Amino acid sequence: MNKIKILFVDDEADALLALKIGMEDRGYEVFTAGDGNTALETLKSVTPDIIIADLRMMPMNGFELFQEVKKIPNLVNIPFFFLTAIDDYLAQKYGQTLGVDAYVTKPVELEHLDNIIKQKIKKE
Repeated sequence: MNKIKILFVDDEADALLALKIGMEDRGYEVFTAGDGNTALETLKSVTPDIIIADLRMMPMNGFELFQEVKKIPNLVNIPFFFLTAIDDYLAQKYGQTLGVDAYVTKPVELEHLDNIIKQKIKKE
């Protein structure tokens, strides 16, 4: 079976490294990007099974990245999660309005993240 490919986008290098190591240990193939522009560049050569992005990033925030990704025809149906420290009802509501697949707040247990990913991939 092919490994599930995840693209994590976060401007916190320590968080990215922890997610990469933790999810690779769980059998995923993990790609990382430190900002939205790098993520869009990565998506030209990698088609992940799921994209998980932070909200608070510069120069492109997570909402903007989501909207850019959804303009790319071959990525329209890829599940997209927000993984963020912003535990805010309005931000969650806005994410739902945009059509994001999940809104997960940090800190997150890797086991919980693993379960959410598996549930979403199964539905596809």
